[in-house]
Amino acid sequence: MRLLFINLFLLLFSVSVFSQEKITVTGTVTDPSGIPLIGVTISVKNTTTGTITDIDGKYTIVSPDNAILVYSFIGMETREVAVNNQSTIDIAMNESTTGLEEVVVVGYGKMTVKDL
Repeated sequence: MRLLFINLFLLLFSVSVFSQEKITVTGTVTDPSGIPLIGVTISVKNTTTGTITDIDGKYTIVSPDNAILVYSFIGMETREVAVNNQSTIDIAMNESTTGLEEVVVVGYGKMTVKDL
């Protein structure tokens, strides 16, 4: 019985030593001119945890205290920011110049003015 208690104690102790602390990170994401961006995807790198910014560009996400947050938005450069025990991370995203070169619009069809 005593051996069982010792093994159980060691097991629980080792689990608590190797577990990562979680931290709630909040912040605001803006464009270079300071305008809040709606719908920016924020995810914890190499996990399935994520969120998006609201109408005011604000977000809240729970992540390990040593995680890396990945910010992505169409037309903007993807950014990676280390949490490093910070509870507030505000970032400004830079515009991406390569996004527009990758778009190709193709149209087929014939229409007369009266059909419009």
